[in-house]
Amino acid sequence: MRRGKGMSDRTRKINFELDALWEIPLGVLSFLFSRVLRAVLTNLGRYYNPMNKQEQPEWQTISAEFLAKPIKLLWAMSRARWNLHSLIGLAGPFNVTESLSINVSEIAQSTPTWTAVFYTLGDYTTHANISSLTISGENEWETVKLPPGRYLVGLRHYHWSDPLTLPTIRANGQEALAAKQLAAPPDANRFYRDLIQRQGVIHACLNGYVYPLLRFRQWLPARFVRDVFLPVPNPETQFHYGALKTGERLQIQLAANLLETHEIFFSLYNRFCFPLEWYPVTEETHLAKTCDRKAVFIIRVHPKSADATFPTETLKLTTLL
Repeated sequence: MRRGKGMSDRTRKINFELDALWEIPLGVLSFLFSRVLRAVLTNLGRYYNPMNKQEQPEWQTISAEFLAKPIKLLWAMSRARWNLHSLIGLAGPFNVTESLSINVSEIAQSTPTWTAVFYTLGDYTTHANISSLTISGENEWETVKLPPGRYLVGLRHYHWSDPLTLPTIRANGQEALAAKQLAAPPDANRFYRDLIQRQGVIHACLNGYVYPLLRFRQWLPARFVRDVFLPVPNPETQFHYGALKTGERLQIQLAANLLETHEIFFSLYNRFCFPLEWYPVTEETHLAKTCDRKAVFIIRVHPKSADATFPTETLKLTTLL
């Protein structure tokens, strides 16, 4: 990621090194804490998760109500980065011996772009995913073969309609969960803006490593940075990410004609990964607002069709002071 002019290279280097003196040690401590906390939450989930005893599957959506309990917010922030551009439904648990099937025609009534992820209850390991890009669109149902176990399904909707229909799901060929219709206004994800009001010391300790991870990423293996920062990325999406200091702003230069074949989503988070703002990028050269605090960002580049390919250089990022 390029740096814009406005500060001498020497001054920039001194500031960089001064930041590193305290950001890196605290980041290492935060990273170790986050791994311990994730392990504790995973083990607690195996033994104390109410869904472990739940036999009747149900539909839920990620919402203010879903995240109302502090433990749920902590768990969510320990597992992945907020996808602020999709409306997310969760279905389960399902007792699977052979397969899960989803009525994709019902999904298509609510959104043209979607992704369904199948993962095990307990360790939350992803076993499969399907999407509007991977199916033919000719079948009413799509079936995914899975190893025996208890599963959850995460369904991401983009450009959803109101009302939205969460689809019927079959387990092992038998209907296990009926479709559910719910109100889904265009601003259904506005609750994310209020999450920062719940930020506490434990959240700072949990994700305090994220800013130094991205700010000093050139000293780390690229694969390590990606796997830590994006633990469960959508395989169909190309990700670009980085850190911004107070007073910096990001310029995004898209490849020519990229907007014709791909959607570009920009998300900005504070340094502890609480959402600040998010929106689609709709111009080839976009200049984001100046940051009033240390922050991190994700740019998601998602194909509009199955035959869309990524150019050699999708975009260029420049930070300006």
